[in-house]
Amino acid sequence: MEKSEGGRKMDAMQAILTRKSVRSYTGQKVTDQQVQQIIEAGMRAPSGLANEPWRFAIVRDPQVKGNIAQLTKHTKVLEGADVLICLFMDNEVGYDLVKDSNTIGACAENMLLAAHAMGLGAVWIAEIRKNKDRVAEECGVDPERYDMMVVIPVGYSAESADPTPRKRTLDEVIIGRK
Repeated sequence: MEKSEGGRKMDAMQAILTRKSVRSYTGQKVTDQQVQQIIEAGMRAPSGLANEPWRFAIVRDPQVKGNIAQLTKHTKVLEGADVLICLFMDNEVGYDLVKDSNTIGACAENMLLAAHAMGLGAVWIAEIRKNKDRVAEECGVDPERYDMMVVIPVGYSAESADPTPRKRTLDEVIIGRK
């Protein structure tokens, strides 16, 4: 994927090490093609038994976006984004809740990295799961079949490009070597 700045390609390690959670946006429009590329990146995540349990609802409608934003303490983040991508797990294709949840996490991370590599900002909002059925209803999907996992607001970042420093060093997180 090409990063919009200078047309340079961003390698995987650079994207991982420089990505940050973005919660403030400029209002510049994100194209349908960019949204499609973000979703395609998510779809490249690994999935057990190749079940690909991810499903996506794209929300641009200001009324629906506002309704969803009211379902989380992160209201301003969702309202400020140009587009929301609601990531669901399809319960009809799942085979193991923990493994399928890990798959959804990998999908979401791919999406965040893709957005970053394209010069966009994004963050995953999981706290909204407390109202997951209401989010599903706002998106027009069956909450029994589709379990809303995270909402990913996407837009052009209005924040500093500096990544958030990690709290721990490698020595603190490696707990064993044999």
